[in-house]
This record gives sequence, C-alpha cells and structure tokens, in this order.
Amino acid sequence: MKTKQEEYTRKILEQLETLFTENSDNAISLTELEDNNNAADFFHALANLAPAVVYGQLTQKQVNTLEFNHVANRLCMINAVR
Repeated sequence: MKTKQEEYTRKILEQLETLFTENSDNAISLTELEDNNNAADFFHALANLAPAVVYGQLTQKQVNTLEFNHVANRLCMINAVR
C-alpha cells in the first residue's frame, strides 16, 4: 500500500511533467534551464515560491518564502523521525 505522501508525490510529479511537454500552454523548454540563472530561478519558484503560495491558500496564513522554509524544515524533521 502506498503512503499518502507517495500518492501526493506521484500526482504532483505527473502534473510537473506537463511543464516540459512542448504542446502544453505553460511549457518550459529544458534548453532554457541549461542557463544557470534560469535554472536557479526555476528551482526557487518550484521549491520556495509556489509552495508558499499553495500553503497560504490552503491555510489562509500568508507567509513569505523564509517563513515557509521554516514550515518545510519542521515537516522534514517530523518525517525524519517517523
């Protein structure tokens, strides 16, 4: 049986896959990410900005990226001891 975390991860990854599909409305070219600045911007958006927005929408608590990073670190610690 898959855990909820595994299920959510699979679903998120399947959606992210569409970002790299050429005919997608929101397509991102992999060659664009070969530029280190673009790659850094992409990973910051993926790892920090977008999750902070989703967190804010789901919890009605508006946080900046540093505050969300603290939330994410707490989740890492909680899951490390499971």
